[in-house]
Amino acid sequence: MRWDPTDPAQRRARYAILSGMWAFFFAIFEIPELALLLGALGLYWAISSLRMKPKEPAPAAEGALSATSPDAPTAPPVTPGSAPVPATAPVRSMRTAAISGLVAASVALMIVAVGFTMQLVYADFYECRDDALTHAGQLACNDLLPKPLRAGFGVRE
Repeated sequence: MRWDPTDPAQRRARYAILSGMWAFFFAIFEIPELALLLGALGLYWAISSLRMKPKEPAPAAEGALSATSPDAPTAPPVTPGSAPVPATAPVRSMRTAAISGLVAASVALMIVAVGFTMQLVYADFYECRDDALTHAGQLACNDLLPKPLRAGFGVRE
């Protein structure tokens, strides 16, 4: 099985990617409260997943044979030439998910931080826009923003 739901590191990596993805969507659609919450959770889960060691898979076949009877044949000894290849696919997919969640959560938190910074720095514009009674009044508030920011943050005609 590629994903072990009982492994806390893999579970946190999956939580991180889901949380980071939803935080990004909420940040894009201007719901900063949920984006901030999910971004922080995604960041926490991604970092803790990357710091954890994945759970070692238990050899189910050997334990089942030795537990049934003492006379049961044991697994043949492994020679250095025929050593089984360790399962690196779950570790690789866990790291990929954790890093993807880390990046998505970081981008979402940056979008939220830019929005909060814009509201702090250009508080006059936002106050003018919110207090305007007509659309023409809102358009007049665009003069409070620098010209390069009017296209992205200003009131559209």
